[in-house]
Amino acid sequence: MNASPAKILIVDDEPNVLKALARLLKGYDTVTAESAEEALSIAEQQMFDLVISDYRMPGINGIDFLILFKRLQPDAVRVVLTGFADLEGAQHAINDAEVFRFINKPWSNLEIAHVVESGLAHKRMLLENRVLADQVRAQQKLLAEKDALIRALEAEEPGITKVNWAADGSIILDDTDLE
Repeated sequence: MNASPAKILIVDDEPNVLKALARLLKGYDTVTAESAEEALSIAEQQMFDLVISDYRMPGINGIDFLILFKRLQPDAVRVVLTGFADLEGAQHAINDAEVFRFINKPWSNLEIAHVVESGLAHKRMLLENRVLADQVRAQQKLLAEKDALIRALEAEEPGITKVNWAADGSIILDDTDLE
């Protein structure tokens, strides 16, 4: 059974950029939006694995959009598409929107493909780590409960949890055990 393709939201105020990126990412389930406001409305209805947003857009800029988007979908990977270098904006994006990567305009198709694949791999790893951490916590809880039960048994009947094993796996009983 094949997994469904990753769902990607592309946000840019230039329709030609949206068309080019959607065409480039045709192997994915892509949704496009021409404004941050439209994208937020879509994000309230649909879940995405990754979002690519232009930095400079009328109304809400790309970084502020990604901060709002992150509140709705914290597990989605966030990528910024930008046509200019702005150190302060980059710091804001990294610190507040937790942007995964920046892609400069004009972009390289190979770079976009690489960023999308590595972003999706990063998301899979984070989600798998979360599942494993939850399993470890559940196992630790079970072990703590079993340990408490053993301590309670030992307090009630000292030595009850001590077993003398033979080499063949059988239990060796001595005369005091039979009393």
